[in-house]
Amino acid sequence: MKRLGVIFLIILIALGVFWIGLMWNFPGASVSRYVERRVNRAQGFDLVLTPAELRWNRLYVQRAELRRRNNPAALALFVLTDFSIPLTWRLVRGLHVRALIGKQGRVEAFLPWRTGEDAWLQGNLKMDEVPILEVFRPIAVSGALSFSGHFKMDAEARTGSRLPDGLLEGEAEALEITGVTVAGNTLPPTRMDSLRIALQTGRTVNVSSFEFSGDLQGRVEGTITPNLRNPRNSLLALRITTAFRDNWLARLGNLRPAVESFMDKGRLAVRLDGTIGRPRLRPVRGGG
Repeated sequence: MKRLGVIFLIILIALGVFWIGLMWNFPGASVSRYVERRVNRAQGFDLVLTPAELRWNRLYVQRAELRRRNNPAALALFVLTDFSIPLTWRLVRGLHVRALIGKQGRVEAFLPWRTGEDAWLQGNLKMDEVPILEVFRPIAVSGALSFSGHFKMDAEARTGSRLPDGLLEGEAEALEITGVTVAGNTLPPTRMDSLRIALQTGRTVNVSSFEFSGDLQGRVEGTITPNLRNPRNSLLALRITTAFRDNWLARLGNLRPAVESFMDKGRLAVRLDGTIGRPRLRPVRGGG
């Protein structure tokens, strides 16, 4: 019995020494470059990774960025830090990842190996820590957003040629939007007490539910046609119907008569079209 214990101890020590050696000599830079090539070959953006590290219980990448294709000096579309893949039994079924978004946000996701199985993600973030929102400048968004989603991974979605079919839900708090310009006039800051959203994803993103309350109260309906190779060129076809708090209308100043001229029974309808990179906000006269 003692002999068996000694053998077991020797095996554990040998495995420990092997793992330490593997961590010490892990080809992290080569692994990161390989992943970059595989992903960038199928996508319209560039994935940039710091060298991967093998740790006791996870594969770790300090920073992962999505950048516009062939424009390394441009602002990153999205940045993840402390990106890790836990080395657990989940790897038998799929890829389980965790990462930080900005200083306060987190995201966790699962991508199955087999086509047809469900993927999921969940997380939270601060809107002003998401670089991709910079494409809306001078419009700026702040506040907190929590989100979750489940998706069916088919062959096209797995290669990144389109979004997977699924449902993405989110809820925002303390949301504030500034810098919106209508007819050459900048609207006052708009604060939202709550915002709830549900999107049906796929080749087209359908807004199945989008309701908000605060300085503006109303809903959004319509579709977004994503362009995964160039997100700025994603097409918008949205209709926004809203009513306003009196104190927000009062802050419009000389713009108030123009806004009220488009209102119908205290509500305003506008169309948001164009692209994400060049959105167009157009009032619909009479709310029609």
